[in-house]
Amino acid sequence: MTVLLEQESAARRATPSTIFGTSSIFGWIMVLPALSLFALFILVPFIQTLVYSLYKFGLTSPTKQFVGFSHYLEIVQDDVFWIAFENNIIIAITGIILQIGVGLLLAAILDRGIKRGKSVISAIIFMPIVISTIAIGLLWRLVFDPNTGMIEELFFNMGWSTPMRGWLGDPDIALYAIIFVGFWQYTGFMMIILLAAMQGIPRELYEAAKLDGAGPILSFFNVTLPELRNVLIVCVLITVISAFKVFDLVYVLTSGGPGNSTQVMGSYIVQNAFTIGRMGYANAVSVVLLMIALGLGIVQLRTSRRDR
Repeated sequence: MTVLLEQESAARRATPSTIFGTSSIFGWIMVLPALSLFALFILVPFIQTLVYSLYKFGLTSPTKQFVGFSHYLEIVQDDVFWIAFENNIIIAITGIILQIGVGLLLAAILDRGIKRGKSVISAIIFMPIVISTIAIGLLWRLVFDPNTGMIEELFFNMGWSTPMRGWLGDPDIALYAIIFVGFWQYTGFMMIILLAAMQGIPRELYEAAKLDGAGPILSFFNVTLPELRNVLIVCVLITVISAFKVFDLVYVLTSGGPGNSTQVMGSYIVQNAFTIGRMGYANAVSVVLLMIALGLGIVQLRTSRRDR
C-alpha cells in the first residue's frame, strides 16, 4: 500500500496539473501583461534613447545625421555638464548630512523623548513629502521672492542684510536655497523610515544598556545606531538616487540659472532638448544619467539582499 501511494505521488509530481496543460505556459501568460508594459514604457524608450544619442538632430528636424559616439566625447569636454554633475553630487552629500542626520535626530526624539502626541507630530513633519513637488516649488518661490517674500520680510525685521539679486538670483546662494527646500520636503520621509526601524529594536537591549550604566546618549550610540546600520545604508542610497533624479524642484525654482549655477543633469537634458534643440546630445546625456542611476540601483539591490 505504501509503495502504491509513493508511485501515485511521484506521478503527480511528474505531470503538473494546470489549466493550460503546462505550468510554464500558464506562468508566461500570467506575467505577459507586466512584461508588455515593461517593454512598452522602459525597454523600447531605452533602446530608442540609445539609438538617438548616436544622431545629430533637432526637435523638428526632418532628417538625422549619424555622428556615432561624438556626443559622448563632447560630454567629457562639456563644462556645463560637469557643473550639473557636480551640483548633483553636492545635493546628494548635503541630503545625506541634512535629511538623514536631522531625520535620525527627530526619530530618536520621537521614539525615546516624547510620550504623548507622537502621531500628530510625526504627521506634521511628514506632511511635505505628500505635497506635489511642483506645488512646493511654486510655494517656495513666493517665500524667496525678493520683494514680497516671507524670508525677505523676516530678514528686514531682524535688521539683517539680504542678497541684492535675491535668494534665487544669486549664483553663490541659489543652489543652497534649493537644497534647503529639498531638506524641508524629504526630512520627514527619512524620519518615518528611521522611526519605524527604531520601534523594531528590542527594548531588552536598552534595558541591558541601562543596567550597565549607559544613559540616553550612550544608549543611542551603542544600541540604536548599530541596530540601524542596514536601514541607514538604504536611506543613504535612496537619498543619492533621488539627488541624481532631481529635476522638477530645480526647474520650478531656477530653471538651472542663474548662469547654470543650479544646473543639474535633469534640467540640462531638458535645456538641450527643448531650448537649444539638440535632441541627440540630450539623449546622450540621458544615457549617462541612466547608467549612473542603474549603477546606484544595483548597489541598492545588492545591499538589500545582503541585509536579509
